[in-house]
Amino acid sequence: MTLLFLLIAAAAGVVVLIYEIKLREENLRKLKNYLAGLVHDGTLTDREKLRRVIELFSENGYAIDDMKSGFMVVSRREFSVGAALLWFAVGGVGLLIYLIYYFLKKPRRLNVDLNSGEIGYL
Repeated sequence: MTLLFLLIAAAAGVVVLIYEIKLREENLRKLKNYLAGLVHDGTLTDREKLRRVIELFSENGYAIDDMKSGFMVVSRREFSVGAALLWFAVGGVGLLIYLIYYFLKKPRRLNVDLNSGEIGYL
């Protein structure tokens, strides 16, 4: 019975992990589209554009790590339920390993070009 439960957890972990990857890509695409539209909006001042960009990333859970003339580096630590389920399927102890990994890993960082609206991973 325990083996069946762990196999179900592993299968669910794979499905959720694939969904999380697709969702992350879709959200990044939405951020890029919004930022590109915002950068090319001629009705807003540069200060208003910068304020909206900062609000966009703050509302989506990103922390602003660095901001230079025309560039911004933002980061966010993401918890993966799919990876946690897969590690749990290793025998329960794996979940503890994943939690330790989550707290020790570096946040995902994005490089944002405020002039062109491009977003890329660092």
